[in-house]
Amino acid sequence: MKQAPVFPKGRDLDTTATILQSWLAARSEVTAVEVDDPAYPQGAGVSNETVFLRVHSPRGTEQVVLRVAPAAEYQMFLDPRFRMQHDILVALRRHSAVRVAEPLWLEEDPSVLGRPFYLMRRVSGSVPVSMPVYNSAGFLVEATPGQRRTLWEDAMGQLAAIHRVPVDAVAFVDRPEYGISGDEQQLGYWSAHAQWTLEQNVPDTVRILLQWLTDNRPAGSVPGLSWGDARIGNIAFGPDFRVSAVMDWEQASLAGPVADLAWWLVFDEAHSTGLGVPRLDGLGTRAETIELWQELTGLRAGDLHWHEVFACLKAGLLSLRTRRVLRLPPVDTGTRRYSFLRHACELVGIPEPQENL
Repeated sequence: MKQAPVFPKGRDLDTTATILQSWLAARSEVTAVEVDDPAYPQGAGVSNETVFLRVHSPRGTEQVVLRVAPAAEYQMFLDPRFRMQHDILVALRRHSAVRVAEPLWLEEDPSVLGRPFYLMRRVSGSVPVSMPVYNSAGFLVEATPGQRRTLWEDAMGQLAAIHRVPVDAVAFVDRPEYGISGDEQQLGYWSAHAQWTLEQNVPDTVRILLQWLTDNRPAGSVPGLSWGDARIGNIAFGPDFRVSAVMDWEQASLAGPVADLAWWLVFDEAHSTGLGVPRLDGLGTRAETIELWQELTGLRAGDLHWHEVFACLKAGLLSLRTRRVLRLPPVDTGTRRYSFLRHACELVGIPEPQENL
């Protein structure tokens, strides 16, 4: 079976473990510390610098995760909002039933590791990674349809739990510099993101889609927490096929629950039928996902079409950014592949992009 890739960020892991050992030992609550077994995760870690470690102390041995703010050359987002990623874990553990990793220590002084970082307790579990795609390889392929159904239903339960989080508990996620409502803020942010990542070469397709989204923005949107990267590949599952932890919060916003439902549906298609790979039996279909989400949240999937177009645009911009960050060769234009931006054009009813997108 094809091995999942790793995404190193140019850091010497053994040196990092040594530095953290001294840093932890200097803290009053931790003494006689040893840090070892540093490793990058497989099949994940493009948008952030993530390292797995073991910490030995008088309290015992703990498996921890180091998350370091991205260096400029690996930055996937216009503004990574690194402190927010830590604070939302704290808020969700205090104010919700959302299962997230426990944050342990935060260091904002860049002199220790070169950039701010935090440590969180590692949650054991299996993750349906996208490289190779989980519908064709990995633990889900080997699972039974019943186990997959348990996994999908519990994941949907956690998605609904996110959408019950009180806005006041995550008010720091707000981005008033980009607008008043959550979806207006997202439009402002992603317009700026397009200019940042594509510099002065923003394709006409992207401009047309941004204008369509602006012209058709839903009226009277209600703010609500949006996970931002709502997909099965950002969830760790235990041996019972239930959620151990919901991960990766760098795209969190107040764009509202439907934004997450749209992102989930777009990536579900992108990682199955969009690639010509059948969705594994037991994982919910599009119709089942919408129905269960509405049942669990008590909400209606209004304006879903608009949010799916926006999800495709955002995912397309991130795909372009990923190719730049990882210095990937140009895509073979003669190869038909899944394209988020092409799918956005299909949803809006405009011609396919002529650019290599």
